[in-house]
Amino acid sequence: MRLLAIGDNCIDNYTELGRRFPGGNALNVAVYSHRIPGIAADYIGVMGDDEAGDYMIDQMRREGLSTEGVIRLPGESAVSTILIRDGDRVFANYVEGVQKDAKFPSKLLPKVREYDLVHFSVWGFGRNHIPWIKRGNHPILSFDFSHQLKHDALSVLPHLDYSFFSGKELISKGINPEKKLEEYKAKTPGLVVMTLGEHGSLAYDGKKMYRGKARPVEVVDTLGAGDSYIAAFLCARLKGDSIQNAIEEGHRAATETCKRLGGWGGN
Repeated sequence: MRLLAIGDNCIDNYTELGRRFPGGNALNVAVYSHRIPGIAADYIGVMGDDEAGDYMIDQMRREGLSTEGVIRLPGESAVSTILIRDGDRVFANYVEGVQKDAKFPSKLLPKVREYDLVHFSVWGFGRNHIPWIKRGNHPILSFDFSHQLKHDALSVLPHLDYSFFSGKELISKGINPEKKLEEYKAKTPGLVVMTLGEHGSLAYDGKKMYRGKARPVEVVDTLGAGDSYIAAFLCARLKGDSIQNAIEEGHRAATETCKRLGGWGGN
């Protein structure tokens, strides 16, 4: 089974600790999926021709993930400055670099349609091609909207099989996440999923609201936890698992990610 992640990548720079890690929502999903037996994962994204880009290429190769889909452009690679506060990652600064206004190469579109599942991230490129990619109801399409609950990217919902949202902040604001899932489900034929941090997660198929509980864990860093949840969930579904089992796989993977600093790799 073949999975392709399209979109963002970055260096997660822990300046206070003097350490850095490769990251980015889409790249993380590709890496985590690649680690799952039975899944062949690839990645398409844009990086600069700088040392940071060289570093991410090296880290991908160490993971055994193909770098064939990496597009190198003159300029800076994306860098996020990360602070850790009580186990939670805080984004202090972000340099988008060559990913800003990057255009997905149309020549790659036929290749994209060869995959069983294609995953996009709200921070990446290529979503304007989603209607064309989905023609003939293939491949399976997934999209990570992160915490962007009112983004113009929501316009692609009618074409998606899986839509992921981060909704922990809804609880802190006293907003019912189940109501938000019902709102999004009315706009998409696919499954909608919302991660809620320590409050677990929800998935809604239009008939049943599925619930998952976060596992107890001594959190070192939450960076990458949502992406590992998404990867494990999607791969479980690709293998034929039920929605509830996919939720449990997502929480298991997120728990493991929370036990370490950074999403993966690093020095």
